[in-house]
Amino acid sequence: MQYRKDIDGLRAIAVGGVVLYHAFPGFLPGGYVGVDVFFVISGFLITSIIASEAQAGTFSIGGFYERRFRRILPALAFMLALTTLASTLILPPGELEQYGQSLVAVALFGSNVLFWHEGGYFDGPAGDKPLLHTWSLAVEEQFYIAWPLIAAGLIMLGHRRLLRHFIWFAILVSLGAAEFVVRHWPSQAFYLIPYRAWELGFGALLAVGAVPALRRRWQREMAGWTGLTLISLPMLLYNEETRFPGLSAVLPCLGTLLLIHAGQGTETTAGRALSRPAAVYIGLISYSFYLWHWPVLVLSHIALNRPLQVPEAGLAVMAAFALAAISLRFVERPFRGRGTLLPGRRLALAASALILSLFAAAGLGAWRTNGLAAFASPAVTAAMEATASINPYRSRCHSDGHNAVLSAANDCTAGRGPEASGYQVLLWGDSHSDHLMPGLARLAEQKGFRVRQSTVSGCSPLVMLSNEVDPLLPTCAELHRETLREAARQPDLRAVILSARWSTTVQSLARTTLPDGSMVRSDRVASDALRTELTALVTQIRKTLGDGPEIILIGSTPEFGFWPANCFARAVKLGSDASRCRKASAEDGHWGPLADSILARIKAQRLTVVLPRATLCARHQQCLTAIGDSILFRDDDHLSNEGSQFIAEQIDPQLTQALQ
Repeated sequence: MQYRKDIDGLRAIAVGGVVLYHAFPGFLPGGYVGVDVFFVISGFLITSIIASEAQAGTFSIGGFYERRFRRILPALAFMLALTTLASTLILPPGELEQYGQSLVAVALFGSNVLFWHEGGYFDGPAGDKPLLHTWSLAVEEQFYIAWPLIAAGLIMLGHRRLLRHFIWFAILVSLGAAEFVVRHWPSQAFYLIPYRAWELGFGALLAVGAVPALRRRWQREMAGWTGLTLISLPMLLYNEETRFPGLSAVLPCLGTLLLIHAGQGTETTAGRALSRPAAVYIGLISYSFYLWHWPVLVLSHIALNRPLQVPEAGLAVMAAFALAAISLRFVERPFRGRGTLLPGRRLALAASALILSLFAAAGLGAWRTNGLAAFASPAVTAAMEATASINPYRSRCHSDGHNAVLSAANDCTAGRGPEASGYQVLLWGDSHSDHLMPGLARLAEQKGFRVRQSTVSGCSPLVMLSNEVDPLLPTCAELHRETLREAARQPDLRAVILSARWSTTVQSLARTTLPDGSMVRSDRVASDALRTELTALVTQIRKTLGDGPEIILIGSTPEFGFWPANCFARAVKLGSDASRCRKASAEDGHWGPLADSILARIKAQRLTVVLPRATLCARHQQCLTAIGDSILFRDDDHLSNEGSQFIAEQIDPQLTQALQ
C-alpha cells in the first residue's frame, strides 16, 4: 500500500479527541468518538493488506499474525511493564488485586469482557482502572481472529463480490444489534465485539471496493470536508449521556470513511490539512500515545489521592507524549518489519507468546495474592477491609432482577423470636435497602425481634405501579409484588422499612419533553412525579397489609465520586493527607436533597421518615465518610457494615415505637 500522510493526520485527530476528553473533562465532551475513528482506520488498512496479499496469492495467517504482533506488542509490553511496576508501588492491595485481574485479561486480549462485567465506561470507578483503555485493543484483536480467514478465503476463491455483500450484511446486522442493545444494556453495547464489528466493517468496505468511487474533484473535496465535519461535531456535541454506540456512532465512522475515501488516489485540501508535519508526527505516535495517556492520568490522580487540577493534567499529558515518542523511536520501530530484532517469523511469534504469558503470570500473581496483601501494613489492610464489608445476607437475599423466585423467608431473616410467628419487620427495596440489613440484624438480635430482607438490585418497589416489564430486570416488579403478598401473611408484622436509591429515581423522573421535542430536567416535574408515585405505593401497601404495620421511609444515602475506603488505603500507603477521605462533597448534592425533601412531605397514617443525609451531611453537602476509625462506606454509594450499624441507630427510635 502507498503511504498516506492524511491517514496519520486522521489518527492525530482521533487520539487528540480521546486524550482531551480524558485529561480535561468538559473541554471536548464527545472526544471518546476518537476510538471509533481508530476502528474504521484499522478496518481499512488491515483489510487492504489482506486483500492485496490474497489477490497476489501470498497471504498466510502466520504472516498476518506476525505483523500484528510486531505492530502492537512491543509498545504494549513497554507500557504494561512500567505501569505494572508503578501500580505495585502506588496501589493498595484491593486495587492491585483488581489490576492483576485486568493484566491477565489484557494478556489474553479479553479486557473488554472484564470491564463490561465490572461496569460502564462512563461510571466513576472506571477512572481508577489503569488498563481500562485496553478494551479497544481487545475489540480489534477479537475482530482479527476470524476476519483474515473470511476475507482472504473469499478473495482467493474468486468471490470478491460475495465478500462485499457479506460485509454490507454484517454491518447492518451488527449496527442493528448495537442500536437495540445500547437502549437496554449500554455497557454491553459499548465494550463487546458484536456491537463494534460494524465500525471496522466500514473501513473494510473501502478496502474491497464496496463503496462507489468518487470520480470528480468536487466530489472528493466535498467528501473530505464533510468527513471532517462529521468527526468534529460529535466530539463537540456528544457527552456521557449520549446513547452510544449505535446509530449515534454512525456520524464519526461515516466521517472517517469519507475522509479516507476522498484521499484515495489523489490529494484533497482536507487531506493536505491533515498532512501537516505536526499532525503526521502525532499520528505516527498515536498508538503509543493512546497506550500511555490513560495509565499516566489514572496513576497520577491515585498517587495524589484526588482529581488532577488542569495544570497537573497538562503535565501528565506531556509526560505521556514524551513516553510515546520514546516508544516509537526505541520500541516500536526496531521491532517493526523483519529487521535486526526477532528476524524470523517463528522467533517473533514465540517471543510474543512468551511475553504475553509473563504478563498473564504477573497479573495472576497479583490477583491470587489479593494484591500482595501479606506485605501491606496493618493500617492499609484495615482500610481495605471496608471495601469487603458487605451484607452477609446479600448473596442469598438480594436479587439481580432476573430470579423468578423470591428468596426463602427463613434464609433471609435475622434476630430473635419464635419462627412460628414469622417476622415482625420487613426490609424492602433495592441495594440501598440491602446495605441496611447488617445494622438492622444487629438491632434485631439486641431488641428481640425478627427482620426479613427482600431486595432487588437497581429496582425500587415503585415499579409495581406500572404494568410494563423492564427488559433489564424482567422479574423485578413481580418479586416486589410477591414480597408484599408474603408480608400480608405475617401475623405479627409491625413495620415495613422501605429504602431505595431515591436520588437516581428522582433524577430519572425529572426528564420532561418540551413542545419542540427537546428534553429538559425539571425539579417541579420530578417532585410531582415522585410524590404521586410514593403516595400510590403507600396506598397499595395499606390496601395489602392494612393499617397495622408502621411504614418507615428511609431517605437518600450520600453518594461520592470516589471510594472512601480506597481513599483511606491510598493515603496510608503513600503517607498523604486523608482529610479529603473523611469528609467530601456528595456527587448527588442536588438530587439527593431534593428526593429527601419530597419524602419528608409524604403524609399518611402510621408513616415516618428517617433521613440519613441529615445526620451524615453538614451544609454545602460536605458529608462524613468515616466516624473515628470506622469507615462508613464500602464503595461510592453503599454503606459498609459499620455504616449500616450507624444508620440503624437513627432508625431505632421509630422502629422501637412501631414494635411497641
